[in-house]
Amino acid sequence: MDLIFQSIHSFGSSIGCFMNAMLIYVVLTKSPKQIQGYSLLIINFAVTDFLICALDYMLMQRLISCGMSILYISMGPCSRISPQVCYFIYVIQLHLYTHSIWLLLISFSYRYYVMIRSELSKFKIQLIILLFYIPSFISNVNVFISDGSEQLSREILTQYHPEYNLTDRAVSGNPSIIEFGAIYDIVHVVGLSMPMTTIILIMRKKIISKFGTSAVSEKSKRLQLQLLKALTFQACIPIFYVMGGSCYLVQQFNIINNAAPQYIMYCLFLLVPVLNPMSSFIFITPYRNFVISLVDRTYRKISTTQTATYQDSSTTENKKSRTNI
Repeated sequence: MDLIFQSIHSFGSSIGCFMNAMLIYVVLTKSPKQIQGYSLLIINFAVTDFLICALDYMLMQRLISCGMSILYISMGPCSRISPQVCYFIYVIQLHLYTHSIWLLLISFSYRYYVMIRSELSKFKIQLIILLFYIPSFISNVNVFISDGSEQLSREILTQYHPEYNLTDRAVSGNPSIIEFGAIYDIVHVVGLSMPMTTIILIMRKKIISKFGTSAVSEKSKRLQLQLLKALTFQACIPIFYVMGGSCYLVQQFNIINNAAPQYIMYCLFLLVPVLNPMSSFIFITPYRNFVISLVDRTYRKISTTQTATYQDSSTTENKKSRTNI
């Protein structure tokens, strides 16, 4: 089971890093002037998701609920260093997850704002992003200071799951989920996704209602519609946070108390940063054209190489045949 779990995380995090790195490049080089301001939000999304995927590769985390405690079993490269390093990486990753949700709300709000007002300056957009980063930063600090020692975490694990043999794994955790830091963390991650998705869908409806009355050119309107489609696709992605959070809740309330939800939770979380960049590549025309062009060039290059190899092979065989004659 561990090998399958590690393979999923290795593959998913690698794909996510590649997709988000490519999105950063495309946004910086291919963004139309009409969305220069909004492109800052896309870059923030891509950088956040890239970091989440990179940290996921380092962690390959498994969550185990033990009564009023939460334990984290790390099977990634960080486990070769120390449980404290794994926990530190986890804290950073967790606050990036919540920041990604806030970025989605900012994106929808910004699209609605520019339809009734004017574009914001890049400085103001960055300032707004910074202000909305504060709740995630608070979560980061709270979770970090509520860490328990490795010895205490292993004692809790032995008490609740004596059947688990995890001596070669990095074990860390929060000894008590009723502390403020742990409660804030759980509410922020598990409880934020559903109301945020509801608010985003309401914002989407408002944006659509404004399309008919907005005094913009047809070209700008088409571009805004593409952005709206991309955002709508992204608005559906946080459902994986809800599903992942449900894996924790079924453990916490002893509905299902086996290894399946322990492994699945962070696999579901990983789908979010992997799928996010696809929304821009699929629905925003300049970005989509770049991807199509890249795939076409790659295909042509492979075809040319294969043709040249085949011709060289045929020439060699003909020479051998003439020599034998």
